[in-house]
Amino acid sequence: MSQITSIKELLPVLSKKLRKGDCGKIGVIGGSAEYTGAPYFSAMSTLKIGADLSFVYTHPSAAPSIKNYSPDLIVYPTTDLAKNRISLEKLDALVFGPGLGREQHTKELLRGIVEFARNSPKICVVIDADGLFYLNDCFKELSLGDCRNNLLITPNHREFERLYSKVFPEKQIDEKNIREHVKELAAILGIVIIRKGEKDIISDGNELMIEDSETSLRRCGGQGDILGGAIALCSYWAKLKRLKNAKENNNSQYLTNDLMIGALAASQLQRRASLYAYQRVGRSMQASDVLKSIPEVLRQIDLILKGWNENYIV
Repeated sequence: MSQITSIKELLPVLSKKLRKGDCGKIGVIGGSAEYTGAPYFSAMSTLKIGADLSFVYTHPSAAPSIKNYSPDLIVYPTTDLAKNRISLEKLDALVFGPGLGREQHTKELLRGIVEFARNSPKICVVIDADGLFYLNDCFKELSLGDCRNNLLITPNHREFERLYSKVFPEKQIDEKNIREHVKELAAILGIVIIRKGEKDIISDGNELMIEDSETSLRRCGGQGDILGGAIALCSYWAKLKRLKNAKENNNSQYLTNDLMIGALAASQLQRRASLYAYQRVGRSMQASDVLKSIPEVLRQIDLILKGWNENYIV
């Protein structure tokens, strides 16, 4: 496993030679009439962290609200994969699921997005939130292992329990052995999993990575959406870092390790941003406060990269 274990080691070096899109073009498929915040948080987190462009593909009824949330987002008023294909194929990474709802069309979209991942090895796909709900019913037919290098799922503890019980109906989850359960599920599905919780557990079925740094005591909605966007972007940056070190073409395919490193870095960043938001706001903390804390986390990382001692940064 690579020794890259921190977001600060993935941040692209900013220079005058960069062009729009070099630091990431990230998409989010999500949103519905009821849920407009989830795709916004996921997409906006990528911009706050440092992506150049963020696209939201959403239900027509959700598009006006999301556009009004921020002029920085590029919003397409449809989740139809065929209609969005030209735009989707230009992305570096994609988040699927935030706020989609649990209507039948989400199940069909899930099938389509896995097929898209299978045919697009140069694009990382993160399946999150409502995108995970129907995975319980159709994980066998989807052959997820075909996408092991560029597909990652992000279940919280309840979502993990539901999926685990479907894959292993004869077994019971023992929290004392949760790390091995995550590794076991990742191995049988053939993909990378980050199981969110008090400790974020990441596995590709072979290796385990744990992120347990201090974070907020609040469990307000939207934090998982922020993490999903962060994972997509950080996985892309992990790929860029690997390709730069190997002096390879930036258009190369993802590797499983890119997703592992990206998930760990994103977890570290999100946990720190949540902690800062909680320290500032307390019990009133919301996901929007976490977004506002991301620049402060990045400012501190930039100071560390310039040689400041981390212990003296306030």
